[in-house]
Amino acid sequence: MKYGQQRVWGTIGFGISALLGGLAMNYVNPKDSQGVKDYFPAFSIATVCMVVDVFCCTKLKLPPMPKSENIIKDIKKLIKQPHIATFLIFAVFVGICDASIIFYLLWYLEDLAAATQFSSSIKFLQGLTVAVETLCGEVIMFPLSGKILSKMGYGHCLSMCFAFYTLRMALIAAIPSPWWIIPIEMFMQGPTYALTYTTVVAYASAVAPAGTSGTIQGIVAGMDDGLGFSLGSLIGGVIYKIYGGRILFILTAVLAFLCCITHSILFNAYFKHSMKKPSNSSPLKSVQTSPSDVNPELESTKFL
Repeated sequence: MKYGQQRVWGTIGFGISALLGGLAMNYVNPKDSQGVKDYFPAFSIATVCMVVDVFCCTKLKLPPMPKSENIIKDIKKLIKQPHIATFLIFAVFVGICDASIIFYLLWYLEDLAAATQFSSSIKFLQGLTVAVETLCGEVIMFPLSGKILSKMGYGHCLSMCFAFYTLRMALIAAIPSPWWIIPIEMFMQGPTYALTYTTVVAYASAVAPAGTSGTIQGIVAGMDDGLGFSLGSLIGGVIYKIYGGRILFILTAVLAFLCCITHSILFNAYFKHSMKKPSNSSPLKSVQTSPSDVNPELESTKFL
């Protein structure tokens, strides 16, 4: 449950660098550049941050993690459980929803700016959009996500996140000019991306047998950031090319709404009584337990 408190620092760096990159590009590129942009300032900032990051990584001292005696066997046991298989499927849909934002929101703002005569300041607006998403939405939500999870539980929290995705996509589709995106992203990024990502990571850690936490989280990330992003970017690109950005976000809102209803029904009908609310320390204890002292089957259901 400490994940959000750690992840928030990545969010701070993300927002600051995006804002600086947008300002630098607006300063370097003249207003009469006719759509041709020089991205050198943004790549320069990224290069400096990368060098600093590599240097810091050389100074990290990571604690040893317990290892599973048979990681393939433990993973198979988890995937065969209906509630975990269902969770993985909905993780893919989370990735599809995120893909619409990550890959097509800024493109959508470009089109709106061209249609409403705001193209001269679009790079600053795009940098400001990412900055408010992270520095306002995620910085607040990531530290609070552990407390929200401990109050609501994984199932109700994931259903609620899909409801927020529905509202967010619908609002994006309805904006008349690109500057309306600022208040939407300021208030909606936290309840959607930040809370959902923490829910997914914490749940994966909680159900993982001792010594398999990293692998299980990798599988979940593969379903979300891998398969979900791939499907979302591919299908979203086809929809965007044929129908435009507004229709893409309307359809994504419909998808999120269907996921919210379906997940809520499945959870309340089949999985509610088998899943307990997580505590602030439970997932951490599950990872630190020695594999020789734990029955993997009991450990995998300990926090459900």
